Order: sequence, then C-alpha cells, then structure tokens
Amino acid sequence: MPTKTEVSPDDEGFIDRISAPARDACACRTVIFTILGPVGVLTQREAARKTAEEQLSEHRVRGLLAALLLRPNRFVAHTALAGLLWDEPPAGYRSNLRTYASRLRRCLSAVDPSRIRLESRKGSGEGGGGAYLLRVGEMELDADVFLRLIARAQTMRREDNPESAIHLLKLALELWHGPAGGCDIAGSGRLLAQLDAFNDLRLITHEDLIAVRLQRGEHRLVIPELRALLADHPYREGAWAQLIYAFHRSGDVEKALRTYRELRDILAKELGVEPSEELNRLHRAVLDRDDAGARRVIWPKRDSLTVR
Repeated sequence: MPTKTEVSPDDEGFIDRISAPARDACACRTVIFTILGPVGVLTQREAARKTAEEQLSEHRVRGLLAALLLRPNRFVAHTALAGLLWDEPPAGYRSNLRTYASRLRRCLSAVDPSRIRLESRKGSGEGGGGAYLLRVGEMELDADVFLRLIARAQTMRREDNPESAIHLLKLALELWHGPAGGCDIAGSGRLLAQLDAFNDLRLITHEDLIAVRLQRGEHRLVIPELRALLADHPYREGAWAQLIYAFHRSGDVEKALRTYRELRDILAKELGVEPSEELNRLHRAVLDRDDAGARRVIWPKRDSLTVR
C-alpha cells in the first residue's frame, strides 16, 4: 500500500492544493506517479514525457514501477520484487531486474534530473541479495492523494457537511483513468491483487458518493448512474440496495420491487445464492412503506460513510 496517510479534521492545506480535475492539479508538481490507471510518470515537459513513455513501454518495467510505488521510500529486496513480477521467476531474474531498473532510472532522470529517485543497495550473504528503493514525495502518488481525499470526505460526513463530502469524493474519483495498474501491466498474481484492491476501493468510493447524494434527496438523479455502475459490476449488493431505495424514495414502488426481483434472479442464476439479509430487510421495508426502516438499511451507522 502507499505511504501511511493521516488527515486530521483541521488539515486544510492539502485540499487547497487540489482542484478539479484533481489529476491535472497534481501534475503541477515536478513529477507525479500514477497507478490509478496505467502505471506511469507524468511531467509537463514534452521531451521528458516522450523519454518516459519510451522507457516504460516494456510492460514488466511498468510492473517494477508499480511494485515500488506500492512500497515507496523503502528498500525492496530483489527476491521480493521477483515474486511480484513473476509467478515463477526465471533463473536469470536478477539480470532482468537490472535491465528494468536501468530503464526506470533513465525515465526518472529525464522527468526529474534534480534528484536521484531510484536507489539500489547491494546485498550480502547467500544468493547475493540486493534491493531497490523509489523516492516518492508527499502528494506525488495519485493513490496517496486518493486515500487522503476519501479520508477527508469521511471527516466532512461526520461533521454533517455533505456538500464538502460530495466535492471531495468527486475529486477522488477524478483521479482515476482506468483500472489500477492499467490493462497490460506485467506482474504476478500477488501484485495484480494489490492493485485490484484499489479497484475495489474505487467502487466503494463511488457508492459512498451516491449514498451522500441520496441523503441530500437526489433520488431520481442517481438512478442512471447506479444502472451504469451495475451494468459493469452486477454483483454489488450495496449498489442494488441504493437503486431499490432510490426508486422507493422517488415514489415508484413497482420499480423498487421489480429491481429486488431482478437482483434475486441474477444472484440465483449466476452465483447460486440468495440476497443478503440487508437486502431482504430493505425489501420488507419497501413492501411496508417503512421509510425509516429503509434508511436504516442504506445508512446502518450515522457516523461513517456506507462501506460494503
């Protein structure tokens, strides 16, 4: 995971440094590393950008960059990196790592010649060892900014400031430009699983944003957005619950009940399971015209964003 992030309720500074679109605002830095989409290094200088793209054209070089970005500012052993780049590392993986590191170093030197970003350390003992460390500053990794924004949004929600929470969650989602790591990154199952954890958090953040909008009464407005989300992720029960609730609060009980039956059929036919107890409670609340009961399903805890 990215570096540990701490955001206190009075930490306004970093919010002032971000404006929509959040990714463009981050690019005003000397360099920014991206993993919320294709792994890469952004710079405003055209020549440096072309060099970076050329050096990162090899998909396993991007895998090395991703592995180091997920462990910033600390040495990662060659053996650990091999386990992140290959499910079964080749016999000559150390030579391969040196080649990939050399290309990554040329990329980083082009976009930020003022400092050494990639450091190496020789190992000792059996097998030779060795390790690499990638220097990443505060706010230079898009995933770090993403985590800060959603943490701040949770604070705003607890302080009954839904407008700010919505603004921050939208900024967080604007940082994304594709699946975490990109579609063609090379890495082991371990590395891809770590990147996929951010994809899951992106979905949760999207649902959190919709939850706050529902609290503000935007029941009709979120229905198309929920339908689009469920078209790509049909097993997200939290989003199905929000859609049922949105129809219910819009006064369309028939569509709310039909949506529950649609979900039940999908789960039964494709996964062989029944809807969760939370979905069943929501269904009963809609049948009973019980608005308070329906709200308790969508927002089980008042002091936190909905996370499913």
